[in-house]
Amino acid sequence: MTKTILYTDGGCSGNDQPDISKRQMIAVVSDSNGNILVETQVHNGGSNNIAELLAVKEALVWATERGYEAIEIRTDSRNNLAWVAGRIGNKLNDRGAVLDLYETINRLRERVQVDLVWIPRDSNLAGQYIEAKYGL
Repeated sequence: MTKTILYTDGGCSGNDQPDISKRQMIAVVSDSNGNILVETQVHNGGSNNIAELLAVKEALVWATERGYEAIEIRTDSRNNLAWVAGRIGNKLNDRGAVLDLYETINRLRERVQVDLVWIPRDSNLAGQYIEAKYGL
């Protein structure tokens, strides 16, 4: 079975802002040619880590809406690897958001087989896009 390769990344402006409502997240999914497939902005809350997990969810939504059976998601987030595997700590600023995304990801994984693969930041096509467009 041939797997479609997707790159995911997320970022958060104001990530150092103590007032979470003043943060803005961006989640991006690209194909293996760097074409942007999904670009989602959330304007009230989050963090870099949550934005990266949101990007994984968006990749799965994109794949299931198009009937893909198997995908490979490439991410530069080690937190993504841990959280998607269910290793979610108790000491998170917004644990509820992480758990909600985790549950959604698990529901989507029932419809599409996914391999989550870590890659270095400089190899992440979605991350290159976020850096160029948003400076994150």
